[in-house]
Amino acid sequence: MKSTKRYEIYRTLIAIAIALALGYILILISAFPKGDMAFFEKLKTAIEDANKAFQTFLLSPVLKYRRGNWIFNLRGFIQWMNESVPIIITGLAVSLVFTAKHFNIGAEGQLFLGAAIATGAAIYFPSIPIITPIIIILIASLVGAGWSAIPGYLKSKWNASEVVTSLMLNYVALYMGLFIIKTFLRDPNAGQLVSLKFSDSASLFLLNTRYRWHSGIIIAIVMSIALWFIMKKTTWGYKVRLVGNNKYFAHYSGINTQKTFFQVHLLSGAIAGTAGIIELLGYYGRFVWLYSPGYGWDGIIIATLARNNPIYVPFAALFLSYIRVGAKTMGRYTNIPPEMVAILQATIILLVTAEAFLSQMRQKAIEKEAKKSEEVITGGEIHE
Repeated sequence: MKSTKRYEIYRTLIAIAIALALGYILILISAFPKGDMAFFEKLKTAIEDANKAFQTFLLSPVLKYRRGNWIFNLRGFIQWMNESVPIIITGLAVSLVFTAKHFNIGAEGQLFLGAAIATGAAIYFPSIPIITPIIIILIASLVGAGWSAIPGYLKSKWNASEVVTSLMLNYVALYMGLFIIKTFLRDPNAGQLVSLKFSDSASLFLLNTRYRWHSGIIIAIVMSIALWFIMKKTTWGYKVRLVGNNKYFAHYSGINTQKTFFQVHLLSGAIAGTAGIIELLGYYGRFVWLYSPGYGWDGIIIATLARNNPIYVPFAALFLSYIRVGAKTMGRYTNIPPEMVAILQATIILLVTAEAFLSQMRQKAIEKEAKKSEEVITGGEIHE
């Protein structure tokens, strides 16, 4: 229903507004000076500092203040775009399994192991312009699909909890990936545990060479549109949505629910497996992670904000990466800790997922729409 969709949009926007208001309060408290000043003098100083810090937080990803004027912040903008790429992709992967009402939370392990194995191809695969990065990404995708197939098979065959199996496999993937890098692909001349550099042809096309704005953002948006088309315009996507809404009804309608569940896990893993290697190919040029980067967990946040709709995933990811970049910049130029973003994230997720939050507004919207529909039907009967 249109009223339900509007309600979800309003609820998400109000949740964001409340979280930002809470963020300002936290900044104000953090900026409160210590010393022997009078209370109102402290309050005035705190408000001035909080306003500057909050302004930096809100504007720094796109604007910077120089010589009395606000100018476009190209570096911040590119950092914003680059940071959104992996969480767009993991958000798509998680939204797919969530649509089927499964809770495979293994995107973190899938992207990490996919990136580690594909690193070997990025180093040693023959240099073929354009073709090489495509093959590397496909390898990472296959690894992610294979890793996701394990909890998918256990769920479809023996009804094993995909939450438990996918969560435990994340740790297996982490240590297996680190073992592969350390044993076979480590750069002995580097001062830390990183891989050898990727071949020149393995890099993604750069939209800006100075700040390394890579074409991963284009890949992520194309993947969002493609997944939206699959889920909304194809028979298979309809099956997935039907299975997620009511698996028993889907089963009695003739849909092989177990097969569909397994296919969902495969596709989700294939998508998640590409997230890590795309960032490494585009920005770093080698495997650099000593621990799990956390993008898989971010994907859960993104899928929740986007209400599992692939077309909304990029917007949710861009919002999350925007406030993170803003918080990092604020942390560099003020005394406010950038970890404040974690509180904002938690507040937004809490309000978006709370069914009782603004439930009265939803009920009124549904009743209003139903009343309009009834009036149209009744009016039609009278006209006859």
